[in-house]
Amino acid sequence: DVDDLMFTVVEPFSTVLPSLAPTSSVAEEDLVAVYDTEFTAPRCFDVGASCNTWFKNGGVGRDANGGYENNAPNTIDGCEDYSIGKRGHDESIQSMKVASVDGAFLSVGEKARIEAYVFKAKDTSSRSNPNEKEYAHFWYAPDAKSKDWSHLRSTSFDPGSGGLMRLNLNFTLQPGDSTQAVRLTYGYAESRYMGPCDRMDKYFDVDDLVFEVNHGAIPVPSFQYIATLDSPLPNHSKSIAATYDSEYTVPRCFEHASLCHGGFVLIRGVGDEEENSPNTIDSCADRTGSSSQNFESIFFMSVQSVTKEIMTVGDWVSITTAVTSPTDTSLRPMPADHQFIIHFYYKSDVVSSWKYITSRFRQPGLDSGLFSVKYMLPAGSVHVVRVIYGYGPFIVGPCVRSWEYYDVDDLMFAVVDSSLT
Repeated sequence: DVDDLMFTVVEPFSTVLPSLAPTSSVAEEDLVAVYDTEFTAPRCFDVGASCNTWFKNGGVGRDANGGYENNAPNTIDGCEDYSIGKRGHDESIQSMKVASVDGAFLSVGEKARIEAYVFKAKDTSSRSNPNEKEYAHFWYAPDAKSKDWSHLRSTSFDPGSGGLMRLNLNFTLQPGDSTQAVRLTYGYAESRYMGPCDRMDKYFDVDDLVFEVNHGAIPVPSFQYIATLDSPLPNHSKSIAATYDSEYTVPRCFEHASLCHGGFVLIRGVGDEEENSPNTIDSCADRTGSSSQNFESIFFMSVQSVTKEIMTVGDWVSITTAVTSPTDTSLRPMPADHQFIIHFYYKSDVVSSWKYITSRFRQPGLDSGLFSVKYMLPAGSVHVVRVIYGYGPFIVGPCVRSWEYYDVDDLMFAVVDSSLT
């Protein structure tokens, strides 16, 4: 038996047939955007290879008339949806993603790709202008704070088939600010008139995605880097190993440093196998098996200044963690619906609430892995970072007790805060 399959490749802009559905799990390299009250839109706070809303804000807001979009309108400048449409019947933006084309960190001067899923109208025959097209316009703000939009590309297509359609567009990341944004406006008929917020039709949806880009070199950790931590590190002004603090029940670097690490002893293992378990300031405990050889385990954590100078308020720092996991999860409940997830949190003092940074994902079947994320140090002289590594559905929280398998560890470190001197 012999068969052929013919397909078409369109570059740099392509639309995919409405029957195409999204994949069932988040890609390993995806950062998942969360709603940011400062920009009033989904945002990835860390630099990564991609940033994905992952269908969490799908739908339209309908101005003052209600709607079904979480945190509507999800735009950085207050541009609002305007739609009389119904869920699952009329136009709406369901998900947005921005990713580097080469799989490296999103960086100025490099190619990136916007990938959006939209819901096409099923039937426009009863509309006042039933023979019009649907229009999608892509916009880009190299500085999200300025809210100055540049038009990238537009396309149109016939409605009437319903269902999801994927739109792809390649563009080049421009100099501006490290925090940038993309926008998609999607609507019917009069939406052909271009503008970053032209709401001329009764079926109009607009959504933004805020993400971080790399303006310079971000250190990429390696296992060799971890193996040499007990020796002086080149170019670091001061690197120190944490010791266990019995007052706060966590590994802690008491002195100011450019790098603070927990080594392999203080947090390695899970449950009773882990020395001074659970190594958290609030008694959030591990929930997994008794052996790091067969279950999820964090075995290394560090935090370091990106500039390799003493960590100071306002500096960017990177959290690095090394994890190990079982290679076979086939006997666990719902293995097809779960994956390995790593959550990163921080506190700028020991009494404040945890602040979510981002999450990383690993597919089952992998053994050890090394991950690094970045955030800016807010005011405060004693900071804490937390890593949660577990197996289950995507649930965000500083202590995900609903997961069947997870390891959680904290690392406390000193930060120079000039406002306190």
